[in-house]
Amino acid sequence: MPVLGDEIAEYKHAYQVLGVPHYATARAIKTAYYKLVKRWHPDLYTASTPEHAEATQMSMLINQAHSAIAHAPLRYRSSPSAVNGTSHKPYSPVTATMRIKIEPLKPHRIDRLEFWVRFVCGALFGLFSGVFWALSEMSTAEIPMIAGLGILALTAGFGLAAARYGDKFWYSVLQFYG
Repeated sequence: MPVLGDEIAEYKHAYQVLGVPHYATARAIKTAYYKLVKRWHPDLYTASTPEHAEATQMSMLINQAHSAIAHAPLRYRSSPSAVNGTSHKPYSPVTATMRIKIEPLKPHRIDRLEFWVRFVCGALFGLFSGVFWALSEMSTAEIPMIAGLGILALTAGFGLAAARYGDKFWYSVLQFYG
C-alpha cells in the first residue's frame, strides 16, 4: 500500500504532465488531456524515427497521468495548501455545490437560420392563404386595395408567428384548417 505522501507526489506529477492546476475541474483536465493527445499522437510521426519514439513515450505518459487524476481527490480540496499536506479537508458534496455558480435558465435562443426558415415557411403559407381568401371572398373590384393589404398582413403575420412560436403555431393552424 503506497504512503499518502507518495500518492500526493504522483498526483502532483500527473497534474504537471497535463499542465493543469491541482484544483482544475474534470472538464479542464479532459480538455488538457485531449489537446496533449492530439499534439503527441504517435500516428502523426513517421514510424521508426526518433520523433515517433518520443511521441509514443509522451502518449504513454499523458495517458498514465490522465488515468491517475481523472477521478483524483485533489480536485476536491479547497485550498492550495491541501496539496502540500498541511491541511486536509475531506470532499463534501455540500461544499462542492456551494462553489457552483448558479445561473438562471435562459430562454431558448433560436439561431438565425432556424428563424429564417420558420419565417419563410410561415410567410409562404400566409401568402397562399391570403391569395385564397382574396379570390374566394372578395369581388374583383375590391381585390386591388383591400386584398393587397390583407395578403400582406397575412404574409407578415404568419411569417412572424411561425418564426416566434414554431411548432405551437403550426399545430394551431393545422387544427384550424383541418
